[in-house]
Formats: sequence, C-alpha cells, structure tokens
Amino acid sequence: MVLSNDVETQINRIEKEFGARERLAHFGLKPRKKILFYGSPGCGKSMSAERIAWHIGLPFLKVRFEAIISSYLGESATNLKALFESIRNYPCVLLLDEFDFIAKSRSNGQDVGEMHRVVNILLNLLEDYDAPGILIATTNLQGSLDTALFRRFDDIIEIPKPSKLEILKLLKATLSSIKTSKNVNWQKIADKMNGFSAALVVKVANDAAKTAILENKNIIEQAHLLSAFEENFNYNK
Repeated sequence: MVLSNDVETQINRIEKEFGARERLAHFGLKPRKKILFYGSPGCGKSMSAERIAWHIGLPFLKVRFEAIISSYLGESATNLKALFESIRNYPCVLLLDEFDFIAKSRSNGQDVGEMHRVVNILLNLLEDYDAPGILIATTNLQGSLDTALFRRFDDIIEIPKPSKLEILKLLKATLSSIKTSKNVNWQKIADKMNGFSAALVVKVANDAAKTAILENKNIIEQAHLLSAFEENFNYNK
C-alpha cells in the first residue's frame, strides 16, 4: 500500500493517539476515534481502515448497509441503533463503507420521510459515539453527504489518486516477485498512468505480469506494461 506523505502522517497520528489513549486521558484528552476518508474509488480508503486495525491490533468489522436498510417503516433506524449498541463495549475498527448510502444530504429534495429520520438518528449516534474502538466512514461522494455530519468526525482525510512517484512505487512493489527488464522506461509508464487510481495501477502491473508468464517468459518487458495499460485505459474514463 502506497500513500502520500501527508496521508501517511495523518494516519500515523490516528494510530499513535489510539496507542497513547490512556496517557491522553490522564490530561482529559481523547484520541481521534471518528474518521472520514473521502476520495476517488480505488485509492485505498478501505485498505487504510484495515491498515489502522492491523497496526493498533483490533478486529476489523465492515458494515453491509443493505442488511441495515429496510423497506419497513422504522426498521432501518432500529437496525442502525442496534449496530452502534453492539460495539458500545467492543473494541474494534468499524468500517462504514460507502457512507453516502445512508448519509445523504437532507436538503437534496429527493429522499424524504424514512431516510431523513435515518440521517437524524445517525447524527445523534455519531455525536454520542464513545466506544472503545475506532469508527471509520468512507465515501466517493463527499459532496452528497449531509453537511451536519462533517463536524461529528474528529478527522476528515482525503485519500487522493497517486502521484507519478507513488505510481512508480506501486508498480515496482506489485512486480517485486518477478524480474523486470532493464529496458523498461518506468517514467514513461508512470506518465501514461498519471490520473489512474491506485487499484488500477496495481491491475495494470498484475495484467502485465500474467501476460509475461503466459508467454512463458520470466521477465516483464516494456511491451507487456504498455499492452496492459492500453487494455485498462478505458476503465479510467
């Protein structure tokens, strides 16, 4: 996993504060425990949540919102309350992936009634959240979230698309188990993939490696990477 220095610093701080929570409490301070990650799809928001869970040694739980939202009046709100109650005394990293699914703005004029009530309850649950773990929400559509939600989070972090340098690191890390030709022009490949998501960069590298292996070659040439780039170019549109 390759993150920008700024994002790495912000995530490290979350992990360090959690590890020092008892010392912080001695001075009446609390660690960051409610985090919102936002950014383009495939740039590592969910992986960052998993990484935090791994580093601080807590179980990682991911919410399936389709199991919470119900067509029956009041049931969605009840399910949401039950979710937060279930982790009240359970240390874990809880991932609310695709958070916009239940946290859409109440002012867009499209969703009324039940979903408005769900957002209102969500606001209160986030406000009162004081479980022993960390809650992380992710969204690709931060502009669609209800604005009142943002102040409920302790940290709001953008996970951007990788820079050219980060694309190079991703390519080389993904291909570390297979030999690459000395003739590969890494800068040219990174330039072509500028604007790709991290997931798409990894896919290009894996596709190039599989092509080389299927051709019974034990080395990746530039042609393999360029071919994989062309095959995946449309995914970035």
